[in-house]
Amino acid sequence: MYEQYKPRHPLAWGIIAGIALFSAVAFSAVQGWLPVGDSRMTQACADCAIVESVRAIEAPPMPAADVGVSEPAAADEQSTAPEPVATLVYSYETTVRFEDGSTSVFSHAAEPGWKAGDKVRVVDGVILAQG
Repeated sequence: MYEQYKPRHPLAWGIIAGIALFSAVAFSAVQGWLPVGDSRMTQACADCAIVESVRAIEAPPMPAADVGVSEPAAADEQSTAPEPVATLVYSYETTVRFEDGSTSVFSHAAEPGWKAGDKVRVVDGVILAQG
């Protein structure tokens, strides 16, 4: 009359557990309970770059007369007036690598405020440090 109870097969328990897990994840996603990644991290920034190198370039020395040092007006043979000294002039080159893999080189008259490895943005040909 009554059949004896037979336990479910282990495969059936696995299928039931999978359906329950899938349902729980789907319900959580619909309710907005699952964490969502920061979309700002996945967007590409066309003007974002990393400084690859900053190097000083020594320009040819300028004679002292060209940079505003005046010579003594009445120098005779026995006076020991100092001779004009040539002044070294430096310019700086910054190489940056953009997120797309391309590189650009920028020249500066003064020493820039960034170093290799710093994150920067390039807007209209001007490098801006990111804070």
